[in-house]
Amino acid sequence: MLFPTITFAVFLSLVLLAHTVLLQRPRAWKATMVAASAVFYGWWDWRFLSLIWISTIVDFMAGRVIHASDNRRVRCLGLAASLLTNLGMLAIFKYAGFFVDSFVDLLARLGFHVSAGPLRIILPVGISFYTFQTMSYSIDIYRRVLAPTNKLLDFALFVGFFPQLVAGPIVRARDFLTQLATEDRSPLETGRAGRLIVGGLFKKVILADVLGAELVDGVFANPGGATGLETLLAVYGYALQIYGDFSGYSDIAIGIALLLGFRFPDNFNQPYRALSLQDFWRRWHISLSSWLRDYLYIGLGGNQGGRARTARNLLVTMLLGGLWHGAGWTFILWGAIHGVGLVIERFVPLLAPARHTGKLGQLIRRVAVFHVVCAGWIFFRAVDLPRALEVFGSLGGSWTSAPSVDRGVLALLTIGAMTQVWPRGRFDGLWERAGQIPVVLQAALVATVFVILNVFGPDGVAPFLYFAF
Repeated sequence: MLFPTITFAVFLSLVLLAHTVLLQRPRAWKATMVAASAVFYGWWDWRFLSLIWISTIVDFMAGRVIHASDNRRVRCLGLAASLLTNLGMLAIFKYAGFFVDSFVDLLARLGFHVSAGPLRIILPVGISFYTFQTMSYSIDIYRRVLAPTNKLLDFALFVGFFPQLVAGPIVRARDFLTQLATEDRSPLETGRAGRLIVGGLFKKVILADVLGAELVDGVFANPGGATGLETLLAVYGYALQIYGDFSGYSDIAIGIALLLGFRFPDNFNQPYRALSLQDFWRRWHISLSSWLRDYLYIGLGGNQGGRARTARNLLVTMLLGGLWHGAGWTFILWGAIHGVGLVIERFVPLLAPARHTGKLGQLIRRVAVFHVVCAGWIFFRAVDLPRALEVFGSLGGSWTSAPSVDRGVLALLTIGAMTQVWPRGRFDGLWERAGQIPVVLQAALVATVFVILNVFGPDGVAPFLYFAF
C-alpha cells in the first residue's frame, strides 16, 4: 500500500478513527495497530507476512534466552539464532541471485562455462528495514544495554508498526518500547505532524516523481542521447529525486507516528549542505548511518587499533552499507566511493572538516562534497556498470547548446535546491496553530490532500525508491 494514494488515505482515516476510539484501552489499541499493520503490509503480498512473523517470534524468544542466561555459550547461541534468521532471509531473498550470477561469471572467466537460469526470487518489500530493527534488539540485549519485553504483542507492534515498516526510519527497540510502555497514546505535536505529512507528500509526488519521469529516467536510459549539460542536470535531478522520495517517505512516517502517539527521530537534515562526507552521513538516512556505526563500525573495532584498522573498518562498513542498499556491483562501488572518501577525510588534515573556514570556504567545501556525492549517485542509479560509465562519458559531451529541459523541471530543480538552503522552522508557528484542530478533522484534511495529489499529480504513483532496497 503506497502512501500517496486514495486507498491509503481511506486506510489512514480508519486507523486514526480506531486510534481515537481506543485511546483508553491499551491492549485493544495495540491489537488493532498490529492488525492494521498486517493489512498494510499484506496489501502488497500477504504471503510475505510470514517472514515478519518468523523474525518477530525468533527475535522475541532469542531476546529472552540471551537475557535470562549468564552462560556465554547460551547467550551466543541465542544471538546467533537471531542473526542467522535475519541475515539468512536477506541472503535468500535479496542476495542469492547476485551471488549465483557473480559465481557463474567468475567460473566463466576461469574457463568453466556453467548454465544457470534466473532464480526468480521476489524481493519482499521492507525486508532490509525490519530485519535490521529486530537484529538491533537482540544485539542490544546481548550487550546488556536493553532488557527484553515479555509481551509478544508489544514486540510484534515494534517489528511491524506500519508507518515506518517498509522504508524506515529504522527505530531502535529501546526508543519504541519505552514509548509504548506509557498508556497515553494521545496525538503528539499535531501541527508538526501535519507539516511533515503534507511536506512529505509534496517531496514524493511533485519533486521526486516529476523529476524522475521528466528528466532522470530518460537520460539514464540513453546517456548517449543527452548533451553534457543535460546529463549534469539529470545527475542533479537524481540527487534531488532520491532525497525527495526517501525523505518524503520518512517525513510522512514520522508525521503519522506523531498522530499515533510516537516520536521517531528525524531521518534527514538537509544533507546537501554537508561540509564533508562524514557530515553528509550525519544528515542522510540518519537512522541507517547510526545503525551502521553502532552495530558494525564499532563492532569491528571503530577507531581503536591504529590508522590501518580504522581505515579498514570504515571501508568495510561502507562497502557493506552499499551492499545493504542493493545486490549489485554498482552499489558496492557506491559504498567504496564513500568509504575511501571517509578514510581520506580522516587522515588528510587539509581535507578534515574545519569549523572556521569562513563563508567562502564553507561554500567551496559544500559544492565539492555535493559533487562527490553526485558521482556516487551515478553508480547508485545506473542499471549496471557499463551504463554508469556511459553517464560519466556523456558528461563530457557538448556543452554549447541549450538543454532541452522543460521550464517546469528547471523550476523543480530550483525548488529542490532551496530545500537544502532554506532555514528550517520558518513556518512552524502556522503549523502549530493548525495543530489545534481536532484530530478527526485533521485526518479528514490529510485524506483530502492525499486525494488532491492522487488526482492532480502525475499519472499513477511511482513506488518509493527504497522499496527496492
